[in-house]
Amino acid sequence: MLDDSRDGRGHRVVDAHTRALVEPSSDVIAASTSDPKEDLRLERARASFNSRELEVLLAGGKDNYKLRQRIASVMTTNEAFSKRGKYFDERDELYERTLRMYLALPSAVASMNEKEPIAVARIMRELIDEPGGLDLHLGMFIPTIQGQGDEEQRKYWIPKCVKLECVGTYAQTELGHGTYLRGLETTATYDEEREEFVVHSPTLTSTKWWPGGLGKTSTHAVVMARLFTKGVDHGVHPFVVQIRDNKTHEPLPGCTIGDIGNKMGYNAVDNGFLRFDHVRVQRRAMLMGHSKVERDGTYVPAPVAKVSYGTMVFIRSDIVMNAALYMKKAVTIAIRYNLVRRQSNADEVTGMECQVIDYQHSQRTLFPILAKAFAFHCTSDYMRRMYFEFQRDSREKKDFSALPELHATSSGLKAYCSWATKDAIEACRLTCGGHGYMNLAGFGTTLATYAPNVTYEGDNNVLCLQTARYLLKAHRKMLNGQPPVDALRYLDGASSRSALALGASLRDEKAILDAYAHRAWRLVTEASKVTGDLSPDEAMRVHMVQWIGAAKAHCAFVVMYNFVLAYDETRSRVSAETLNVLHRLVCLHGLCGMDDTMGEFLEDGHIDGEQAAEIRQEIFKLLSEIRPDAAALVDSFGLHDYFLNSALGAKDGDVYRRLYEEVQAAPFNRKHTPPGYTELLQPKLSRGNFGVSKL
Repeated sequence: MLDDSRDGRGHRVVDAHTRALVEPSSDVIAASTSDPKEDLRLERARASFNSRELEVLLAGGKDNYKLRQRIASVMTTNEAFSKRGKYFDERDELYERTLRMYLALPSAVASMNEKEPIAVARIMRELIDEPGGLDLHLGMFIPTIQGQGDEEQRKYWIPKCVKLECVGTYAQTELGHGTYLRGLETTATYDEEREEFVVHSPTLTSTKWWPGGLGKTSTHAVVMARLFTKGVDHGVHPFVVQIRDNKTHEPLPGCTIGDIGNKMGYNAVDNGFLRFDHVRVQRRAMLMGHSKVERDGTYVPAPVAKVSYGTMVFIRSDIVMNAALYMKKAVTIAIRYNLVRRQSNADEVTGMECQVIDYQHSQRTLFPILAKAFAFHCTSDYMRRMYFEFQRDSREKKDFSALPELHATSSGLKAYCSWATKDAIEACRLTCGGHGYMNLAGFGTTLATYAPNVTYEGDNNVLCLQTARYLLKAHRKMLNGQPPVDALRYLDGASSRSALALGASLRDEKAILDAYAHRAWRLVTEASKVTGDLSPDEAMRVHMVQWIGAAKAHCAFVVMYNFVLAYDETRSRVSAETLNVLHRLVCLHGLCGMDDTMGEFLEDGHIDGEQAAEIRQEIFKLLSEIRPDAAALVDSFGLHDYFLNSALGAKDGDVYRRLYEEVQAAPFNRKHTPPGYTELLQPKLSRGNFGVSKL
């Protein structure tokens, strides 16, 4: 018989007999149940090093660490930045929520009263962790004007951008062309008589397609269009074009604009389409920081070819930086959950089920990702320095000599790091079982938001070929007596046998790096040999797969090189305990990278089968040594719960309570009858009214 007795406040009353009957069985279950919060506390207590010391190091020093803490405090106490219920938002709600957050940034930044408000705003955007309608305004429209405009244009546009008197986007990709920029079809034809450009979409495939913020938000766009003067095609150049009225937000005459619809994710961003029908803009709409068109139509080219592609180089560099962040996010959630999740037959001594992290397979999946997150962090620092040094030299000294290396490095690393991060997010989710599939876990939105990195700003395989083209040219120059740049010194040659195979310790990070250098040298050299005298373009077409492999090997070397270099530079800055755990991570990253692509190291006998087996056994030893430090290592990333926004990955480990409480507020739970109940289910269910007692 079903009993639903209630007290005066509506609470269900369970009689004493029933409670007494169930209590012994409840005690049996409770005896073998662990507290996830206590599990995580104990994990932190067993760490071999001080996680705070490493967190400060990764943050860039105490000042940066304290700044991030203050920013997180401001955002978690400001209702404008609340993420409550975000995972249950429909698209229009998510768009509006994110827009409100971005519009609240200026006042929040001002409240911090910091000397570098731009840096504060960047960290706040990172913590919001949701690209929105203003993302390209901040991330591409402003940087393009800053980098491609002349001084007068910067002075005119930047204040308007900062005050949001205009909202911009970056309109490059078209319905028919993306990575192949020279194939873009939008035209900007100069009219000498009226000193204006006519921007036009001559074909259906010339429709701008995908720019974020274009669908609903933007009033202006940097339009990448083919410049024609005096009947000559000068290639793609940037133009600032107003596309919507500032007062009504309606499209301006000649502009057809809209949203491209829902994507697999990324739906707080209004990606859009845009067509031009003979739209006239003034001559100074062309950004003239490098190339320019005089009043009479005379074209003045940039001092260096492709310098106008600076925005793309910036974005690709930024993608490398973000790869580290999102790999950290995924592995933090996964490791914390694997530390508190218990699954298996109970231990005979403790009576507790085994922590999932203690399964070797979970360690082999998660710890290499953990190590790679550290490696990508070091590589992102390298990429950031490289980009800003180029910006400084090109602006102050008009020195563009670093552009080829910067372009090749940012292209290859964008591909290498985004591939790895996208795969890592999914691998982390899979270690979290069914709960990992819930939106509340955070993996779904993280993957959906990050996955486009693999595609936008250049198809990854094509970007690898851009790196490969640079490697081919560098190898040919070296053969002609010109020494390679530092990052390509391995092209000078390599030993036939690995230092590891010749007796070096399997934990000698320099010997591991030497193996990566050898692989890159061999793959570049072999690809160059089969290429012969073919032009770089023809070589990339005929031997595409081989050159993509060479580019990947080069990028793997660059990442390993920067990890080893950062480790060396850290020796005098941290305690011996912290240095030891970092050394394990360097070795694990290097050895796992070899193990996962072992064929490329075995192929020419650089190492042999016996050595390959020894490497695998050394990896297992490293996994067991890193295991006690797992909680402390992800703590050292310093990722605030507000950023993680994960029921599985919160710092306190209180997984099950958080899951249960958060689903109570789901809109689908607001009433017990489902959508369509009255019309669809009720007519059938009402035919019978019986309970369990009637069975």
